[in-house]
Amino acid sequence: MDPITLSVISNGFKSIVNEMNLALFRSAYSPVITEGRDIGGAVIDRHGRLVAQGDWDLAVFVALLEFSLKGVLARFDGDIAPGDVFIMNDPFVGGTHFNDVGVVRPVFDGDELTAFVAVCGHWADVGGQEPGSFVANAREHFQEGLRIPPMKLYIAGEPNLAVFDIIEANMRISSERLGDVRAQVGSTRVGEQRLVELAGKYGWDQVTGAMDEAIAHAERLLRSEITKIPDGRFKGEDHVDMESLDRPIPKKVALELTIDGDSMHFDFTGSDPESLSASNSTYSSTASAVYVTVKSLFPEIPMNHGVFEPIRITAPEHTIVNALPPRAISSMAATVYEKVIGAALMALSEAIPEQAVGTPYNLINLTIGGRYRDSDFVAYLFSEGGFGGRATKDGPPGLVSLYGGGAKITPVEVMERRYPIAFEEWALWPDSGGAGRYRGGVGSRKTFRIVDTSVRLSCLGDREYYPPAGVLGGEPGAKHGLIRNLGTAAEENLTLKVVGYPLQDGDTVTILAGGGGGYGDPLDRDPALVAEDVIQGYVTVGHAAERYGVAVDESGEIAAGETERLRASLRKGKTQ
Repeated sequence: MDPITLSVISNGFKSIVNEMNLALFRSAYSPVITEGRDIGGAVIDRHGRLVAQGDWDLAVFVALLEFSLKGVLARFDGDIAPGDVFIMNDPFVGGTHFNDVGVVRPVFDGDELTAFVAVCGHWADVGGQEPGSFVANAREHFQEGLRIPPMKLYIAGEPNLAVFDIIEANMRISSERLGDVRAQVGSTRVGEQRLVELAGKYGWDQVTGAMDEAIAHAERLLRSEITKIPDGRFKGEDHVDMESLDRPIPKKVALELTIDGDSMHFDFTGSDPESLSASNSTYSSTASAVYVTVKSLFPEIPMNHGVFEPIRITAPEHTIVNALPPRAISSMAATVYEKVIGAALMALSEAIPEQAVGTPYNLINLTIGGRYRDSDFVAYLFSEGGFGGRATKDGPPGLVSLYGGGAKITPVEVMERRYPIAFEEWALWPDSGGAGRYRGGVGSRKTFRIVDTSVRLSCLGDREYYPPAGVLGGEPGAKHGLIRNLGTAAEENLTLKVVGYPLQDGDTVTILAGGGGGYGDPLDRDPALVAEDVIQGYVTVGHAAERYGVAVDESGEIAAGETERLRASLRKGKTQ
């Protein structure tokens, strides 16, 4: 295929996913989809290989949609017809946690299966013990909501009403859930139409040929980059703070990375056994975390199945990186998934130090449920934090997680209009980024108040004990936290594993989402950059002196003599 046609068709795939996503944003019911964009869309070839994603897709979903599609193919081989639509949310087949529900539609040329379009979205509630379905101390996944294996939601264009009835009977605020699933079905219909139109212009042979070549091209690019990395074995390690409040046992993710020619082997054999709580990851989630980490180091390479080919993953069953039923998994995104990324970044910083980056902050998922204005509600919030510093620049502040780059924080106005909460603070958190020659990006502080009702609050998060690590001498970012009634006589540390905590009218909740780890020795940072950090409010005057050895006032004026003395003293202390 000539390169111009290939480029046009490949960009057409991306545009199709973008249009699918726009249709979903405009028709779904849940704010976490319409405003937060907690979604992922994809074009997948007839063999179940990821071909393209769009501009807003969460990386975690796009990698996992391939696993989900292969689950559909395995279950319905020979029984896929025009008009069929499939649904699933089963992490043990290929997914994240039950809240992330995928919808897949096959695309046909006459009677010949040619491709698939798919979209995944986070549903605010899928049933289970707590509003929002987040249960940090769950012993089994049955406490976390409805598990949907691959099944037909539509059969030859007709709705499978039994599946809709099961969803409606098992989930809170079922009208919203049914609205979300119908929006996803409509979104895939848009994708199907646009893919058929693309084939009408270029022919199916050209379209499927472009799919094959796009995948092969991405594989060639990544293998070329891997050959530039010295062969060898490199180790990384990270820790989940604890299984849950009733099982305060830390869990280790251990990685040995082997670089051999143009391939990479990520071996998690040394990781701890699976948790007796929700702090577990399935194989598909662990693989997704590896792909996301590698892809983040090579942003110019298109994200498709070709990125997966040079990577081999060993994740033994019944460990926290490959849990099996009936283990609980609702906390995977806020615990083990993040630690797989952390361990991978540590190993890669040894292998390619010039591309090393500090560990990013840890995602915090928070749900609030109850009754307000004569209606039930479930609110879902996720918080922004800082990314790690790197060899050439500081980490960016106030972003959604590394694997959630397409998401947006739901605006204050939407949250306050829909739910009984009022925000009193929403700001960047000074001094939360890890100090370094290049500083980690700062995180955020949020405080909201419960208004005119009582609610139950649950949270999934981590890094209260093991903060985001720095690299090559960089310091860790700030520890995370969740505090009730901060600064009052009733102040209480709720922790990031709280489950079903009752809050009353007037109670406040403060979310502390930390910054990323720093890169390099903080005493090597240019004092002018420290002064600029003080002016911008990223670093306080006291922190500048304590961590960077820079004497600077709030206007950014540097005292050169005092700075030399401070740095000499701090360097001496490091050598003793």
